[in-house]
Amino acid sequence: MRNEYPTKDHPALALIALILLFGTAPVHAETTNKWLRFFFDGVPSEHSAIKKAQPVGATNKTLNATSPAATKPRGPVMFTHTPFAEGKCVQCHGDGGMSPQPKMPARQLCFTCHKDFIAGNKFKHQPVENGDCSSCHNAHQSLNKNLLVKTGNKLCLDCHDDPLANNKFKHQAVESGNCLDCHAAHATNFKGLLAKSPKATCIECHEDITKKKNVHQPVGDGDCMSCHKPHASNNKKLVIKTGAALCWECHDNFLTTPKPKFTHDPVEDCTSCHDPHQSDVPKLLKKAGNAMCFDCHEDKDIKAVKAHLGALDKSCVVCHDPHVGADKNLLKPAARSAASP
Repeated sequence: MRNEYPTKDHPALALIALILLFGTAPVHAETTNKWLRFFFDGVPSEHSAIKKAQPVGATNKTLNATSPAATKPRGPVMFTHTPFAEGKCVQCHGDGGMSPQPKMPARQLCFTCHKDFIAGNKFKHQPVENGDCSSCHNAHQSLNKNLLVKTGNKLCLDCHDDPLANNKFKHQAVESGNCLDCHAAHATNFKGLLAKSPKATCIECHEDITKKKNVHQPVGDGDCMSCHKPHASNNKKLVIKTGAALCWECHDNFLTTPKPKFTHDPVEDCTSCHDPHQSDVPKLLKKAGNAMCFDCHEDKDIKAVKAHLGALDKSCVVCHDPHVGADKNLLKPAARSAASP
């Protein structure tokens, strides 16, 4: 009869061989693993067994940090309307919540829970007044806060023209900010749906320019937009017109009615002598007395005029018209008569 040795195909014989081999003498663990792998499938190596048996600790933290679950991106955060989140469809929909249509007009329906923010306000945003809440808000859920259908200025530009388009100079607050920095979304008591008065809105970023003794009337009234465009303009400083043309919007144009024979060179730009906002000097002049004139006229030239002898302590405008005149030196009629031989 042929001798047979224990193999993987004869588990009983293999077990007897192992008992005889390891039962009477100590054997190294790696030697044991080698013999076990010879007789049985699936026996791990010593190295892999140790690796699997490691306790939760620093190694597991490393594994966790690189595991698919740890690197998988989180899904988008949804903002959900409370009745929808609580499954209270009947709160907004008819037929026991089964109808796809709201059970009453949107404006009336929304105000059953939300405060009526239209009442008591003079100016109302048109979609709000029309009860078209869904033109800006999603009724159930949205990726955006306040359940908005779009974020930032993108929502406003769905209906409004881009105020920055085709303009060279842009208001920084408009270009880098949000429409709601200045405007109310629903209703307000100020024109243009401003959240605050024009003056208070501008002072949020710009210095209060009403602190000096003499204040330009539109500035004191807070009517900044009588001279400036709030969003963008093709003119520097966002003015609605350039040079003296802006001033003629309110002041009489002394350059045309009647047309003068002689004009003072700076009169085409009123701000060369006048501050457009405020001043401590009468007539909003940038400097007091003759100091304003000496910005352009040199002292030596003035002293060289014979008529000025003994009159240098007087104000220039005693004899000269600062704007226009019939005389080349802009002398006033009384001064011309005194100068005549």
